Amino acid sequence: MGNERQRSIWPRSSVSNRDARFVRNPGPAKPPATDRRVRRTHALLHRSLIELILEKGYRKITVQDILDRADVGRSTFYAHFRSKDDLLVNGWEDARASFAEQIRSSNERAELLEPMLVFFQHIDDHRQLYRAMVGKQGSELIDRAIRKFLSEIVEEHLRSRVAVSERDKRRLEVAVQFVVGGLVGLVTWWLDTGAPFTVEEIHASFQRLATHGVERFLTERSDSA
Repeated sequence: MGNERQRSIWPRSSVSNRDARFVRNPGPAKPPATDRRVRRTHALLHRSLIELILEKGYRKITVQDILDRADVGRSTFYAHFRSKDDLLVNGWEDARASFAEQIRSSNERAELLEPMLVFFQHIDDHRQLYRAMVGKQGSELIDRAIRKFLSEIVEEHLRSRVAVSERDKRRLEVAVQFVVGGLVGLVTWWLDTGAPFTVEEIHASFQRLATHGVERFLTERSDSA
């Protein structure tokens, strides 16, 4: 599998920016060869973890399983990561940075929930990664992290489209959780079943189901919810 195994499945744009995290006492810039070695090691460990998750589920995986699959030593692993959770979260943080940049740039002048198209596109571009993270074989740790991140993104978007007073803050929280639950549930089903929907079709379905209800819920005058 050679070179193929060394290509990272995580978004590449932010991997190099995280290398400094693993230097205990940052000093002068390290030679490019060192940076490449770090990236190759991260890519190999990330890929090995994702392959194992898809094969037998996150809970059953041990650090030794990852070492055996990646063919690296224990000391090499712990020079970069504290645990398998740390390795998984590291990959999610890279994916999150890439996604956040895309969706926030698409938020300006967009219709209600239209920027969620970027979310579905991002998922489709990294299917193997997200099948491992949010699918039936995934990790509850990452599921919670994704829901928290999406909650922040969706709240920011809804506030930019609908005037919400301090008194209506509770209604906004309900709407955010409704949208996030719908997004995560729909994506998990899409990935786990391989349902034959394009990015545009799955987003259009989500938008039709959610937009009018969310908008009406946030703008109608009511003492309930």
